[in-house]
Amino acid sequence: MAAVTKEVRLRSGHNMPTHGLGTFQSYAKADAVGGVATAVKAAISCGYRLIDCAQGYGNQNEIGGALAELFEAGTVKREDLFVVSKIAQTHHAWNGDDARCHEMLGQALTDLRVEYLDLFLIHWPFAFGEKVLEKPPGVPQPLRLPDGSPNPIWTIKYVDTQTWKAMEAMVASGKVRSIGVSNFTVEQLEHLETVTQVPVSVSQVELNPYLPQTQLVEYCQKTEIAVMGYAPLGSSAMGRAPPDGQLLSHPTIEGIAKGVGKSPAQVLIRWGLQKYAGTLISIPKSATPARITTNCNVFDWSLSAEAMVAIDKLDCGFRCFCSYLKKPDNKVMWHDGKVEKGDKSDYI
Repeated sequence: MAAVTKEVRLRSGHNMPTHGLGTFQSYAKADAVGGVATAVKAAISCGYRLIDCAQGYGNQNEIGGALAELFEAGTVKREDLFVVSKIAQTHHAWNGDDARCHEMLGQALTDLRVEYLDLFLIHWPFAFGEKVLEKPPGVPQPLRLPDGSPNPIWTIKYVDTQTWKAMEAMVASGKVRSIGVSNFTVEQLEHLETVTQVPVSVSQVELNPYLPQTQLVEYCQKTEIAVMGYAPLGSSAMGRAPPDGQLLSHPTIEGIAKGVGKSPAQVLIRWGLQKYAGTLISIPKSATPARITTNCNVFDWSLSAEAMVAIDKLDCGFRCFCSYLKKPDNKVMWHDGKVEKGDKSDYI
C-alpha cells in the first residue's frame, strides 16, 4: 500500500514522514499477537513509512526480522522507509572515547537488517560510565532506589558533546543520514548548537495535550528543528496517573471524538499534527493492527477551532516520562535544563 502520510523537510536536506509507529514497550515476540513484528508488518502494510526504534526498547532484532520479510516480499523498499534508532545512555562517548557510540550504531544496523539509519538520536542527555549495568559483573542492579531517585552506585554525568561529534562522523560515513536528540530541554539544545558542524535535525520529546511543549516547539520552529512527539495518546507505562485521568478517556476528548465520528486516539493525533503543522512528527504506539490502521487516518479531516481550543485547555504540565535524574515527581523541573561544563560538576 502507498504511504498515507505527509512529510517535513529536515535541516539535513532529507524528508521525514510526519506520522509513524512508536515501538516502546511493544513486546519482543516475533509474530505473537501483540508482538512488535506483527505491529510493524501491520503498520507498513497500511501505509506507515516511519518506524521509531531504540536499543533501549529491547526489540530491534524482532523489528529487523519483520523488515527483512517485508523487503523480501516486495511489500516495501528500503529507500521508501524512514528508520530511526537511538544511542543508549550506556554507549555515549566517555572521557573522550567514542568507541561505544560506533558500537551501538553497528548493533542497530545489524539488528534492524539495514545498511543505514535515516535518523540516529541521543536518547537522553546524560550518560552512564558503566557500559553494562551490573555490579559486580554478572549481577544486575536496579537503576533507581525505592524512592525513585538514581541509584548512587552508577557513575552518571551530563552528555559530553563528543557523542555528537561521533554522530557527525557517522553522517560523513554514510551510515546515518540525519542526527538529532531526544528528551533534551531548550537549554540543552542551545548548548549543543554551539558546537555542531552537522545541525540538529530532530528533537524528540513527550508531547500531548497535557504537555504541549510550547516553549520547546517555539524554539525548534525558530531554528528549523523538527519536533518528534512521543506518547501523543498519553501513557500509563511509568505508573503515573494524570490528575484528570488518562487522555484517551478524558471527557473532553471523548466528546470531541463522538462529535466528529473519530476515535479518541485519532483526535489526539490530529490535534498535534494540526496545532504544529509543518513541525511535528507524531509516533503513536500500538500493537493492535486494527488500531494501527485507524491511527493513520488523520490527514483527510480536521478539528474545528473550537475543538482545538478545548483540547488546548487540557494543558497541565503533566509528564508521563520523568528524567532518570529526578524522582518521579511532576512537581519538580525536568532535569533542570542543565548543560555540561566540562568539569567535575557534570557528574551526578
